[in-house]
Amino acid sequence: MNLGVNIQLPQSAAKAITTDKRPVVVEVTEDGHYFLDLGGGKREPVDADELKAKVAAVMRVNPEAPVFISGDKRASYNVVYQAMVLLQQAGVPKVGL
Repeated sequence: MNLGVNIQLPQSAAKAITTDKRPVVVEVTEDGHYFLDLGGGKREPVDADELKAKVAAVMRVNPEAPVFISGDKRASYNVVYQAMVLLQQAGVPKVGL
């Protein structure tokens, strides 16, 4: 069974957008656990207090650092929302999903 569809993507001379700033990524699991990647590709488990403290430290040094939440597709909206609240408390002005 072949489920793929062949498509021709448009071509462009535009270059991909790049940034020198490594993003901070907060992963939220279905059961509400957090994993934090501060931009080095290494994710570590953290609790809510550690998440706030570590992200706040990054924001003090680099207030323009991009911050993203990666939520498990089975995670409830409330679990992801709680992560957003923690990031706001840590001084993050804008969060990407």
